[in-house]
This record gives sequence, structure tokens and C-alpha cells, in this order.
Amino acid sequence: MKRAMVLFLAVLALFASAACKSDNKVGNKALLDFKDQAQTRLGETTTTTAAATTTTAKGAVTATTKPGAKPAAPPSTTVTTAPRATQASAPAPKPAAAAPTQTVREIDIYDDNDPNHDPLDPQIQTAYVGSIIRWVNKSKTAREIKADSGQFSSPSIPPNGSWEYNAGTVGVFAYSDDTRPYVTGELRVSKP
Repeated sequence: MKRAMVLFLAVLALFASAACKSDNKVGNKALLDFKDQAQTRLGETTTTTAAATTTTAKGAVTATTKPGAKPAAPPSTTVTTAPRATQASAPAPKPAAAAPTQTVREIDIYDDNDPNHDPLDPQIQTAYVGSIIRWVNKSKTAREIKADSGQFSSPSIPPNGSWEYNAGTVGVFAYSDDTRPYVTGELRVSKP
């Protein structure tokens, strides 16, 4: 039994040796060529049936089929593959920026003699461009808000009423209650 096994292994080694030395080609060479496979992986290539010359993004690799070779695709086909680091031959389009949510910032207006509140609460309000600034009159008298720079000016705001200003300009705006010039506040508007 040992002799048969040794003889079998010797014959097997002989066949293997003969197969390696012969010029016989068995199988599909395209399956063994790693470079060709790397260029045809899903999601990493772009195939076009254009002229043999192409313009690619910096760092891209361009391979064109050669005449007489057995191409994987029709003749005059160019396969462009981006380097692994970028995975694209052109910059990806930027996603549309989400529109910032419009915020409402409130400033309450109180009477001078209100023991629990300052005449303007808060006295300094911060906001981003595009925010709505709402003055709410919680006093018993009609009030008017006016920016020192003329940037905004409200009509008369009745008791329990409100007035809104859309902050469209970056800056620091000092303002006052036009019915009480000594009551001052500040609106600070910045970029988001």
C-alpha cells in the first residue's frame, strides 16, 4: 500500500511538473490579471465609448485598449479609474446647504415702575442674519422702537401688541424706546 501511494505521488508530481513547463494555456487570462480586475470593480470605474484620448482629473489613471489586444470592452473604449484615496475622477458635487432655520428672538417692553423687570428684557439681544426680532409690548402704554442708525423703526406698538424686524444686516445696533429716550437697548446681529 505504501508503494502504491509513493508511486501515485510521483506520477502526480510528474504531471504537475509537465504542466508548469508546457506552453499550454488553460483558463481565462483576464481572470488572473489583477490590474484589469481592479479597474472593472463596481463603483470604481467609469466606462465611456469615446475617442481614445480623454481628459481626467488630477491624479486619475487612464487606460486605453490597444489594437490587437483582446479588450474586455469594445474597441476604442477608455476606462478611467480614480486613485484609491479619492475614489472619483472629478470632485463630488457639494450637497445643497440646508437653509438655516429662521429663529425668533423676543424682547419684552415693560413699564418703568414694574418691580420684576427692566424696561427692556433683555437689554442686549443677539441674533443671526435672517432671524426675526420681535418686540412685545407688555406695558400699559403704546411704545415705539427706533434704531439710532435708522436701520429699523417701529410704528406705535399697542399694549399686548408686538412688532417684528427681520435682521438682514450684520452689525451692532443701538436703539431706544422712542416714547422714553432714556430706555435703551442693543441688537447684535452676526453671520450664522
